[in-house]
Amino acid sequence: MKKKTLLIEIGTEELPSRLLWKISLSFHENFTEELNSYNILYKKINHFSTPRRLALKVIDIDTTDQFIEKTNRGPSIKNTYDKNGCLTKAAISWLKNFGININQASRLKNEKGEWLLYRTRKKQEKIELLIPKITEIALKNISIKKSMRWEIHNQKFFRPIRNIVILLDNQTIIGDIFNISSNNLLHNHLSSKENQIEIKDAKDYPTILFQKNNIVANYITRKEIIIKKIKEIAQKINGYIKNSDFLIEEVTALVESPEVLLATFKKKFLKIPEKILIHTIEKQQKCFPVYNFQNKLLPYFIFVSNINSKEPKKIIIGNQKVMHARLSDAEFFFKNDRMVKLESHLLSLKKVLFQNKLGSLYEKTLRLKLLVKWIAKYNCSNIQDAIRAALLSKCDLITHVVCEFPELQGTIGMYYSLKDKEQKNVAIALEEQYLPSFSGDRLPCTAIGCALSIADKMDTLSGMFYIGNTPSADKDPFALRRLAIGIIRIIIVKNIPLDLNDLINKSLNLYNKKNTNNLLISSEIFKFLIKRLFHWYEETGYKIKTIKSILTYKSTQLIDIDQKIQAISSFQKLEGSKSIILSIKRISNILDKESKKISGRINIKLIQKEEEMILFNQIKKFKVDTKKLFLEKKYQDILIKIKELEKPICNFFNKVKINDSNSKIRLNRLLLLNALKKIFFSIADFSYLY
Repeated sequence: MKKKTLLIEIGTEELPSRLLWKISLSFHENFTEELNSYNILYKKINHFSTPRRLALKVIDIDTTDQFIEKTNRGPSIKNTYDKNGCLTKAAISWLKNFGININQASRLKNEKGEWLLYRTRKKQEKIELLIPKITEIALKNISIKKSMRWEIHNQKFFRPIRNIVILLDNQTIIGDIFNISSNNLLHNHLSSKENQIEIKDAKDYPTILFQKNNIVANYITRKEIIIKKIKEIAQKINGYIKNSDFLIEEVTALVESPEVLLATFKKKFLKIPEKILIHTIEKQQKCFPVYNFQNKLLPYFIFVSNINSKEPKKIIIGNQKVMHARLSDAEFFFKNDRMVKLESHLLSLKKVLFQNKLGSLYEKTLRLKLLVKWIAKYNCSNIQDAIRAALLSKCDLITHVVCEFPELQGTIGMYYSLKDKEQKNVAIALEEQYLPSFSGDRLPCTAIGCALSIADKMDTLSGMFYIGNTPSADKDPFALRRLAIGIIRIIIVKNIPLDLNDLINKSLNLYNKKNTNNLLISSEIFKFLIKRLFHWYEETGYKIKTIKSILTYKSTQLIDIDQKIQAISSFQKLEGSKSIILSIKRISNILDKESKKISGRINIKLIQKEEEMILFNQIKKFKVDTKKLFLEKKYQDILIKIKELEKPICNFFNKVKINDSNSKIRLNRLLLLNALKKIFFSIADFSYLY
C-alpha cells in the first residue's frame, strides 16, 4: 500500500461569509463520499476555508492501483439448457458478451434458485486521473442553492474560481476543473505583493500559508484565535463581550489573517439609545461592543482586521474614523426624530405603500386597530392599550433612524414611545409585533405584543392570499410560511383561545366584506396554516402518524389540537398502549366489513354473556367518568381511562362470538363495538396509529 498526502485547494474570489462554513463542510462531505465510492482508502480528510479558498488535505491516501470486482449474474440454470441439453440462445449470448465458455462460468445458488455467474476484475483508473474528476463532482454537488456564472464559463459556483492546486505529496496532478488547469501555486493574501505562493509538497499545507503571510486556513483554529484575543483585550480594559456567536462566525469567515485590535469612540455617543449603538457597531461595522461588569456599554469597540500590519495604530485610527462617521449619522438621525412625537407620523403613513394592490400603511394600521381590538378580547385585560399600540405600530417606519437602519423597526418605535410617555406595555408591544422574526426566535412576552404580532402577521397573510400572491413550492417572496408559523407558535405557546377560522374571516373581511370569493380564500388560508402546523409539529419531533391522527379532524382550535397531539404522543409511550391500539384496529376491521351503517341503541335485554355485560357497564362508566374531563380538555386523563377498557375488550373477544345466528343479538354486539369505536375516535383517528 502506497500512502501519500493529497492536497486540493480551490482559489476563489471572496466567498459569501454567511455560507462559508456550510460550503466547506459540503465540499468535504461530497469529496469523502466520492472517494468511498471508488473504494480509495485513507486515514482522514481535513477541510480548510478562508474567504478566498476552499481546501482539502487527505492524509495517508492509498495510491496503489485499485481493481474493480463485479459479480455478473446470467440466466437461470433452467433457462441455460434446452430439452436436449444444449445451450439456449440466452445462455450463448450471455457467454459471448464476456468472451467465455460455459466451463469458465460458475454458479450462484440460493433459496430462490440457481443461476450462471461470472466474476470480472477490471483495473480502476489511476488515482492521478480520478482526483480531478472527483473534485469537480464534489464542487458541483455542494448542497447550497446560491451560485453564479462568471465570464465565459458556463459552470455555476458561488464565486468565480481563479486557481486550482492539486498535489500528491510533491507531485503536481494535472487536470481541468471548470475549465481551469491545476498547478502548485496557492492563492496568496490580497495585501501581498506576490499573488501566489509556490508549494512543493502537500504535507506543507497549511503551515506554508501561515509562514508566508500569517494566513490561518483552518476555520476552527481561526475562530478560536479570534475569540481568545477578543477576551484578552476586553479583560485588559475591565470589560467583556456579550454572547455574539453569529458575529464571531461572520468575522471568522471574513478574514484569513486575523489581527484583533481595540479602538475607541467618543463618550457622547453613549447617549444614543443602546440598541441603535449596538446595531451600528455590530451589524454595520462588524465590530464588538464592550461592556463593563455593571452591564453598561463602554466607549470602546474591538474589531478584527484582515492584515497583520507593522503599524496597527494606522488601522485603528482608520477604523475609528469610520466608526465616528457612522455613529455621528445615527446621532443626527436620532436627534432629528426626537423633534416630533412618534404619533405625529401616523398620517404620513398614507404616503407609504404597504403593497400595490393593498393600499397604504395607514390603511393597514386601521385594519390592525380593528383586528387587535378583536384579538385582545381573548388575551388582554386592557383593550384600549392594545388599540393604542396598533395605531402607533407602523409610525416608526417614517423615522430617519428606521429609514437608515430598517432592521430597527419596532425597536425604535418602543424607544420613541417611551420618550413620549406612552404606557410601558404599549411601547414594548411595538417592538414585539415583529416577533418571532425567524425560526426559533423568541415570542412576544406581553399580552398586547402577542395580539399585535398575530394581527400584523394575519393581516399580511390574508392580504397576500386576497390578491393571489401565494407561495409556490420553491418560492415564498413575502415570507408567508414564516408568518404562518409565527401565528401558530404564539397562539399555542401563549395559550390564546382563538378560533382559526374566526381569525381568518375577521382579517379577510377587513379588506372587503362583500367579496364573494372570501369563503374560497378563507379555505385556502386555513389549509395553508394547517399545512404549516403539520410541518411545525414534524420539525418539533412528533411522529407523522400522530400528527395526522389529530389534524384529519380539521379542528379550528389550535390549543385543542396541541393538547390532543401531546396526549396521543404520551399515550403511545405508555406500557400496553400497543395492545389497546390493536384492539381498536380489530374493532374497526369488523365494523368496516359491514355493508350497512351500524345504527341504533344497545338493547340490554339482548346481552347474553357476562363479558358482554361487563363491557357494556364499562362503556357507561367511561361516559360518566369522562364527561367533565372532555369539558376540561384533559385528554391524557381520558386516554388513561380508555386504556382501562383493554381488559374487558380482550375478555369480550375471547368469550363472545360476534356473528351470532340470531341477527338481533349480532347487531346488538356490533352496536357495542360501534360505541367503543366512537369512544376511541372522540380524540383521534386511531386508524393512523395502527
